[in-house]
Amino acid sequence: MANDTTKVTLPREAVTTVINKVKDTSTIAALSPSEPQKFDDKTYLVFNPTSEAEVVAEGAKKGSYDISTTPIVAKRAKIVTTTRVSDELRWADEDNQLEIVTNIIADQAAALGRALDYIVYHAVNPKTGGALSGYTALTAGANIVTATDDLVADIDSLTDALIDYDINGFALSRKLASDLRKLRIPATGMRLYPEIPLSLNVGNFDGIPAAASGTVNGRLATIPTKVLGIMGDFSCIKWGMVRDITSEIIEYGDPDNTGNDLKGYNQVAYRTEAVLAYAVLDEDAFSVLKSAA
Repeated sequence: MANDTTKVTLPREAVTTVINKVKDTSTIAALSPSEPQKFDDKTYLVFNPTSEAEVVAEGAKKGSYDISTTPIVAKRAKIVTTTRVSDELRWADEDNQLEIVTNIIADQAAALGRALDYIVYHAVNPKTGGALSGYTALTAGANIVTATDDLVADIDSLTDALIDYDINGFALSRKLASDLRKLRIPATGMRLYPEIPLSLNVGNFDGIPAAASGTVNGRLATIPTKVLGIMGDFSCIKWGMVRDITSEIIEYGDPDNTGNDLKGYNQVAYRTEAVLAYAVLDEDAFSVLKSAA
């Protein structure tokens, strides 16, 4: 009797391939270094130095300065990313040295980084695109510059709004980076901002650190933010991880509240979560370029 081979499953190899589509990154992480955070709420005491040297005549009374401080409490945010996949991929993980799960976790970790920009810049939940209750958007309280047809003048207006601050960072939307890259010197045809490459991965702009990302304009926001760029003193954004990024594999239940049980759909879920804290010490230290329409 011949062997029945109809139910034999042949060996298979699973290989993940990443599509080379540009992924948004966190401009805050690029322009403002993180600081370790304790789980206790941190309060920053902010004061603007006002003292100047006093010339005192011999025998005259000496004056003084009173320093007033403004307390700012860091805001905490818990961010979670859950990805459902077929449980067959879990078998492939074991056979292929966890290649698939490594890519999933890397993708989720990048999503947590982008969430920092959405929370601080726009007070928007990146997954839903809706507004976050209890959070204040930096772009709502900073100096607002309305874009015109003259991009060079718009950049000057951004710097004019920060005349009393140290400008050490420029976060650009990819549209603004693309538009600035197209500007040319009429007499020579050379690019006005040659530091903006074809990839739009800006490293500096006019001598200051710069980064371009879709998080700047809030690409995922359901209501357009109209933000084109954010310039300012990025040392005024204090942030850090209260709890490091952790990952887990969930095999049972409905972890993302979709109404679908994992086992019922032959799925497993990979969940990555972290807790971060941030504080914007001075909104006036930033100017925001917004489109008129």
